[in-house]
Amino acid sequence: MKTRKLLKDFCKYVYYAGIGNYWSENMYPETVLYKMYTTVSFSIYTTMIFLENLAALFGDFPEVEKNSANMFFAIHNIVLTKMALLMYHKESIRKLNFEMAAVGEKFEEEHVMKRQYLKVKIGILLYVVSVYLSLGAYGVESTRRAYAEGVPFYTVVTYLPYYDDDSTIASFFRVFFYVTWLYMMLPMMSADCLPIAHLVMLAFKFMTLCHHYDRIREEFDHDVLTLNKKRAVEKLKAGFLEGILMHQQLLHLADEIHRVFGIIMSLQVCESSAVAVLLLLRLALSPHMDLTNAFMTYTFVCSLFILLALNLWNAGEITYQASLLSGSMFYSGWYLCEMEEHGKDIRHFVLISCAQAQKPLILKAFGVQELSYETFVSVARMTYSIFAVFYQRGE
Repeated sequence: MKTRKLLKDFCKYVYYAGIGNYWSENMYPETVLYKMYTTVSFSIYTTMIFLENLAALFGDFPEVEKNSANMFFAIHNIVLTKMALLMYHKESIRKLNFEMAAVGEKFEEEHVMKRQYLKVKIGILLYVVSVYLSLGAYGVESTRRAYAEGVPFYTVVTYLPYYDDDSTIASFFRVFFYVTWLYMMLPMMSADCLPIAHLVMLAFKFMTLCHHYDRIREEFDHDVLTLNKKRAVEKLKAGFLEGILMHQQLLHLADEIHRVFGIIMSLQVCESSAVAVLLLLRLALSPHMDLTNAFMTYTFVCSLFILLALNLWNAGEITYQASLLSGSMFYSGWYLCEMEEHGKDIRHFVLISCAQAQKPLILKAFGVQELSYETFVSVARMTYSIFAVFYQRGE
């Protein structure tokens, strides 16, 4: 249940999704065959998205297909950008994974690591299930319309084949692009979930550090009774200094996460909020949908809000857990130590470290918008307000 194992397992999934080896060791080899597989798959993704762009810009489609083309024009370009950024920062992410696994490893507690594992697993599982429910609903709705209304089978709308082309080859490519879309979700969700996993783990690292300061106080009280006070004070000092060092490393990790994943997380926030508005507008303007169409839209909105929540809630959790650190430092038992020379007195370290820990640790999208619980509530309110206004106008 160590952070190292969780990261290693997650990197294994990313490797099989076709993006490469992001673990610090070469235990997932990128062979020539693997590189060929990655190149071919991304070439297919890029070609499909290029044809989607042409469909949105120049295609002549009915209203339903045109709306889908415009929506996926926005979504899939952002998706491709996120995957490209992930591959661009590969070496930095490998180094980040090594540091994330190593920092505070000896302080990790089993019950805390179980909570961390469950939080990552449940959050990502909810996101994956909601995404594939939506994609499955797209396939079912497109099949229903093809049989009931005689229109071409469309999920992702591409410029080629043309809308009025009902040949076998055209049908084959439409189904092929749908299957490609299903498979493209694997590397896409890797790009989405890798930053989320790091946010969760960093929050739990701060929690582990708080527990470390609580533990050295308990050990100090015990050592005063079983050892001489001088040795107990030396042990308290050593533990406090270890905590200071871990805190500095965590601040460095926070900066690295922001540097490596900052643009990806910012794009995720923009993607989730903007596309959720578009989908809710579709619901507002077309209130009388059939069951599969409504299910498709609601699950898509749900997946976007889950992605938004996983980013903003976990970034906010880092801010919250970091804010608890100064209290844990202050009550770690330093005031029970006797005064010493200024250079050796633990009070000097406590003053500096508590002042540093009181500075809020806040991640921001594009360096402007805070990633926090409050931001999630604001975005959710804004999205619902836009939906309510257009729904009332539709009424």
